[in-house]
Amino acid sequence: MTTSIKVMIVDDHPLVRVGMATVINQQPDMTIVAEAEGGPRVIELFRQHRPDVVLMDLRLRGDSGAQLTRAIRTEFADARVLVISNYDGDEDIHQALDAGAMGYLFKSVVEDELIDAIREINAGRQYLPKGVTARMDENVTGMRLTRREDEILDLLGKGLRNRELGDVLGVSEDTVKTHLKSLFRKLSVSDRAEAVREGLRRGFIHSQ
Repeated sequence: MTTSIKVMIVDDHPLVRVGMATVINQQPDMTIVAEAEGGPRVIELFRQHRPDVVLMDLRLRGDSGAQLTRAIRTEFADARVLVISNYDGDEDIHQALDAGAMGYLFKSVVEDELIDAIREINAGRQYLPKGVTARMDENVTGMRLTRREDEILDLLGKGLRNRELGDVLGVSEDTVKTHLKSLFRKLSVSDRAEAVREGLRRGFIHSQ
């Protein structure tokens, strides 16, 4: 008799949880053992049910999926987490993998790929969508923004000018300009509008 793959779903949208659970419970070799919308309950349920695979939404109310993934992996080094997100920016994927996720899927995924990904993760293999692996290899330089650069990029997305940036961050305009110069260099852009577009594309900032 084949042992079922025990799956836990973490997502703050009930309909999403229901949809994934319906697909998974139809599989002869899988069963849903727990569901959570986020928070400390996730760790409690993991301890209780010890799922083989956790399907983790990246953006939850409160703790992020990356934070919860890291917390699970810290306590359970062999935990297998598959992050599922609406976002396809490189930074989102980096965050998930850095936190210890073994795979990343988009919520637009078809049912067959979701099932294939769960089986791959359960077998101890990493799973990334087609095209993502090549894209990640292209960005293997691992360019990261400093916390201040990340703050500035987010504020640029809100339309703030240099003086306003300085007021919000409590620094001089000259300091703002220095950070902007470094930010533009890292993103390979020449102006603020390009920086915002590139920030959105890579997942450093998100449209509301």
